[in-house]
Amino acid sequence: MRISHQHRFVFLAVPRTASTTLRRILDDYSDVKSVHISRSRDDHPFYHHITARELIEIFQSKDWRWADYTKFCCVRNPYDRLVSLYHHHIVQKTRRFGKAGRIVHIFAQTIVSRFDTFSKYVIRIQPHERLPASLQSFACDKDGHCVIDDFMVFEKLECQLPVYLDQWGIHVSAAAIPHMNASLNRRAYRRYYSDHVRKIAEGLYRYEIERFNYQF
Repeated sequence: MRISHQHRFVFLAVPRTASTTLRRILDDYSDVKSVHISRSRDDHPFYHHITARELIEIFQSKDWRWADYTKFCCVRNPYDRLVSLYHHHIVQKTRRFGKAGRIVHIFAQTIVSRFDTFSKYVIRIQPHERLPASLQSFACDKDGHCVIDDFMVFEKLECQLPVYLDQWGIHVSAAAIPHMNASLNRRAYRRYYSDHVRKIAEGLYRYEIERFNYQF
């Protein structure tokens, strides 16, 4: 999440939608920068994947006018995003191997993933979990109304983002957009799905599938 009082924008970071990349790009233009949720405090409650609903409450407590800011975030094909979330989950479980080098780390992920498969991961997801929650949980207020003004599309980010940020005098070329925190050692997303798991995913992410007409 990033907030600029000068440019009057709010960027909300939906997990695994290039949020790390966008936060890095916006750092030099932001007055409020989020931190990992473990480092958030009462005097700085802004964590990376804070929801719009939570942020509205903070704006109200600080007498900032939510309506005066342009709110935007990035969306991603939920079938692909779910695979990315799974790989992130595996990385977190194998983090203790991180200092042993990239090859060992990838090997550790492979071993862990044999016991914690994609299917098992998806079946265990609860609708209101913080990281795998649907776009609706991030983008809507307490009454269920979407409060995001603009959506960047992950699959078109290199084309859309430079044009979009130009309105605030933030100039970034497509070539300069870093691809940060990308999943390692992963396959094309369709190869992860059985028919059963696909149906579960469609139930979890019905909101963005219908709103953005995402196809498997």
